[in-house]
Amino acid sequence: MSDLKKAYELLGLPENASREEVERVFDIELKKSRSKSAEQDFEMKLKAYKLITGADDRQKIEEKSRERYQKWGRFAGTAEKVEEFFRIYRTHVIVGIIAVIVLTVATVTFVNHRQEQKRLAALPPIDLSIMYLGNFMSDMDNGGDEGLEQAMLEQFPEWKRLKLTMTYLPPSDQAMGGADLAYQQKAMAILATEKPDIYILDQASYDWIGGSGVLEKLDEEANGILKPLLNENNKIIGRGEEDTEDHVYAIDITQSKLADQLPLGKLQMIVGLRGGSENHDKAIHFIERYLQESSTK
Repeated sequence: MSDLKKAYELLGLPENASREEVERVFDIELKKSRSKSAEQDFEMKLKAYKLITGADDRQKIEEKSRERYQKWGRFAGTAEKVEEFFRIYRTHVIVGIIAVIVLTVATVTFVNHRQEQKRLAALPPIDLSIMYLGNFMSDMDNGGDEGLEQAMLEQFPEWKRLKLTMTYLPPSDQAMGGADLAYQQKAMAILATEKPDIYILDQASYDWIGGSGVLEKLDEEANGILKPLLNENNKIIGRGEEDTEDHVYAIDITQSKLADQLPLGKLQMIVGLRGGSENHDKAIHFIERYLQESSTK
């Protein structure tokens, strides 16, 4: 005789008794248990009640489960096992998937980084690094920044490689909005971290950084190799915060034919050298070449 059948007999119920009948009989037994003489008998009937109601609950759950998996037809058993697996091991599965994704992304990033390092190592050394700072825009119909870089490189056949970056700085003759202030703050951060050989500026950006100590004095070059090519119009004279007299800080190459050939939207092209430039001689050669072209106009 099964334990469940014994439980029904202990409560004096047939095996097909309804849940309501089981609850009614148990309530009666519960009231009887308040007397000490019935305590031991009640413990047995309580266990019988729990066994019956537990079996009833499991049966209802199984019926609901069968109804839910009927749509899977002959695969219902498999679907139920799969769902049970994910119910038990859901956290493990999710953590495992995340771990696989993180590992995959890290691997791809590492491989891409190694490939980029190999590509850069195979390139010739940089002859001159240039930062455009101001209201400049490369021509997207002619390759954007890469097209501008290539056009500038073609003007110096003896060079193999240029590095060019564009940093937008809004004109100072207009009211500063939130976006303009954000651009200005970004430009300040770039100036603090990037170290180009030369800056190509417009008048507004030169006024912004001219006296900050970023630009190198060009007095020696202005009185030497560049002197025959300079005049009052293309020589930019200024005074830094610690200067007691004026110095040449930049050269205006706006009128150069080479400047006109570039796929670039601009108002002016003013060139200044960063202090401590690694390619100082080539930077001066860059200015000289542009000035030579403007002197023939």
